[in-house]
Amino acid sequence: MKQLLPLLTLLLVMPAQAQDATPVPAPATTPTADDAPDLVRSYQETISASDLAAHLYFFASDHFEGRETATRGQRMAAEYLAAQYRKMGITPAGTAAPAETPGPQAYLQPFPLYGRRQSGSELTVPGGRTSVFSAANRDGHSVLVFGDTPETTAGVVFGGHGIADAGLDYDDFAAMKAAGLDYSDKWLMLLADEPMSDAETSLITADGTPSRWSSSPNVKLRYLFQSGLPKGVLLISDSSPRSNEALMAIADERAASLGGVGSLSLEEPSGSGRPTPPIMLISSDLANSILAPSGRTVADIRDRIAADRAPVVFDLGDAEVSATIQTETYETSSENVVAFIEGSDPQLRHEVVVVSSHYDHVGMTGRPEGEDQVFNGADDDGSGTVAVLEIAEAFEKARADGHGPRRSVVFLNVSGEEKGLLGSRYYTDAEPIFDLDNTVANLNIDMIGRVDPTHPGDSDHYVYIIGSNLISQELHDLNGRMNTLLGTDLDLNERFNSRNDPNQFYRRSDHWNFGKHEIPFIFFFTGTHEDYHGPGDEPHKIEYDRLATISRLIFATAWQVANQDARPAVSGTGFN
Repeated sequence: MKQLLPLLTLLLVMPAQAQDATPVPAPATTPTADDAPDLVRSYQETISASDLAAHLYFFASDHFEGRETATRGQRMAAEYLAAQYRKMGITPAGTAAPAETPGPQAYLQPFPLYGRRQSGSELTVPGGRTSVFSAANRDGHSVLVFGDTPETTAGVVFGGHGIADAGLDYDDFAAMKAAGLDYSDKWLMLLADEPMSDAETSLITADGTPSRWSSSPNVKLRYLFQSGLPKGVLLISDSSPRSNEALMAIADERAASLGGVGSLSLEEPSGSGRPTPPIMLISSDLANSILAPSGRTVADIRDRIAADRAPVVFDLGDAEVSATIQTETYETSSENVVAFIEGSDPQLRHEVVVVSSHYDHVGMTGRPEGEDQVFNGADDDGSGTVAVLEIAEAFEKARADGHGPRRSVVFLNVSGEEKGLLGSRYYTDAEPIFDLDNTVANLNIDMIGRVDPTHPGDSDHYVYIIGSNLISQELHDLNGRMNTLLGTDLDLNERFNSRNDPNQFYRRSDHWNFGKHEIPFIFFFTGTHEDYHGPGDEPHKIEYDRLATISRLIFATAWQVANQDARPAVSGTGFN
């Protein structure tokens, strides 16, 4: 990679009658925020709500087709970001073309991907009933959530709700163990929600509020992946009309995605790994066909659980369920976008501060024509991406005024985050454009544009700070000091800043791939909301003034790290 030498202006002062030249002064050193808060504030304030909105209304528009990794929309988004850096005059640091190459290529870091996608599935239950799921033929009773095992035939263990929670004093897995039930070589059949009353309040929480176990199937699936997978999982939707409508909607959307991008990996399939077991979402009607040999129905089981406030688990004996999944593999690629401002200090410019976001999202839905079909991802992570653009522009304005950062500052927009943090993993593990040993900090921005349900009304002046003190207490404290010194005065909320947090947010964005290399990081986040990974994540729902405030804090923290004499010390207990 060709790097630009810094442009230094040397002022020689020559008195008219002097015999010798006055000594040349040393180049000015850009001050820290601690030493010159007013200077930093003047560049902070160039980050405006109106500029953020102007970027985001376009970046999160239907034009980019949901920005799913390895699609046309994602590549158009990469070109847009490259064009913005080019317009600002910020140096390209990609690997696709030399730095002097016009157009977007010099900013792109391409990486290969290997895809696997499903084209359909069939589920055959006792009595010979078969549910077909494909783009052309689906009956609405079974939906392939994911999985790539071509054929699975096994008996069935009914595992209740699939909850294991000591805090709620409810454990279906302990009940299975006590009953001597082993599901490791069988289908595990689970109710997708939690024990509920007729009034739709939880029967296992103290206040009746539904717990995390019914918020998303991923909670139960994550537990299974950690504790031991069965041959396959059958998740039963409840029998209400609303649930059946939701199941049909999921079937429509999943069917439309068949033959699409599917799952992606950085590793070429070797054929030696264990295929992923099939995870199927099924209707109560189809579940009753599976349960028929036991003489039970889904409704009977729910009533008994509600009456006893205790798990119901059992083996279905000789009854077997068979699934076939049609899959195909293919090769494709994606791109990170990388730009940088080279450091002005000859002793420090080899060190870098990385400001990152992911610019990919989840693409298009299979909704009927006339309904919203694009997942625009305004918050996830359009908000973080436009914040990086504004932060980059503020740094470039400072550099043009003679206040370039002493350390180099890298602006990294990665792809593949929604597919498993792939772009950032490629950058850190396969092709780190800037030496990881000289990467002093990563400030990662993912979803900072909305307010989560725990911050209603006037309590929304906050940002979640995740992971900072796991590696560097100094970086954690520095960020807090900038928040006070420069007047952003956000509530730096540490609610999710724990390895034991059940949401595991500290593992769920691109900082993870820097942190595993013991690089100090901060993950800036404002939480999930009702439109998370939904078509309602639109630009008009973003709170732009607060987005600007959070972006200004991140700019100030990056400025301080880039200009202080010493890099943030590695301390704490480590990330892994």
